[in-house]
Amino acid sequence: MKIIIISKNTFFQHALATMLAQENITVAGQFEDLTALMKGQVTCTADVDVLIIEDAAPCTKRLFADLAILHRRKPRLKSLLVVSQVDAAFLSALYEAGCAGCLLSNIPPGAMSHYIRLAASGQRILPDGAADMLRQLLQEVTPSADVKGLLSKLTHREGRVLGHLLKGSPNKLIASDLQLPVTTVKGDLKSIMRKTGAANRTALAVSVAKQGLAGAAHSASL
Repeated sequence: MKIIIISKNTFFQHALATMLAQENITVAGQFEDLTALMKGQVTCTADVDVLIIEDAAPCTKRLFADLAILHRRKPRLKSLLVVSQVDAAFLSALYEAGCAGCLLSNIPPGAMSHYIRLAASGQRILPDGAADMLRQLLQEVTPSADVKGLLSKLTHREGRVLGHLLKGSPNKLIASDLQLPVTTVKGDLKSIMRKTGAANRTALAVSVAKQGLAGAAHSASL
């Protein structure tokens, strides 16, 4: 297994690389920030499984925007953030960007390899207390009152796209599964957002879940 470490903290970089070497996890590269990696046209991520990002400062919109671009280019690459604190809004932005999850910086060093392997296998990684935060997010996002009626107005293809979106599939995977161009999937998603009044994927997923329509949308994707 190969990873890339992104951190301005050289001690964190070297300590993590040394520890992971004992777990047969190879560090393929180390960068100070994601921008430095992006400038390399992401060629060094060709056979990398997981990207570890340690950020002592609060994560910015620029970081999440860059991560979203990276995951569109490399949909199989997993990213895992190591941060000092999280909240519901952060988790929402994290998954919108396509990240596998996050860990708190006080995690025991010996547990890192375990979570890295889980992320590489496609598992979502959440820190302690995240379940309560996600419940808070569900309570805070108010679905459109007529979302059920609006969903009935989706085309057959839009219903299939929605079903895959609710499973957490990125645009490229949805396009591959449905044998559609990525541009068509993006267009369908914009149409779905417009018809349902959802501001983003998270709001849409929460609205559908709260209306109890997730099962119907999933069936439409089959």
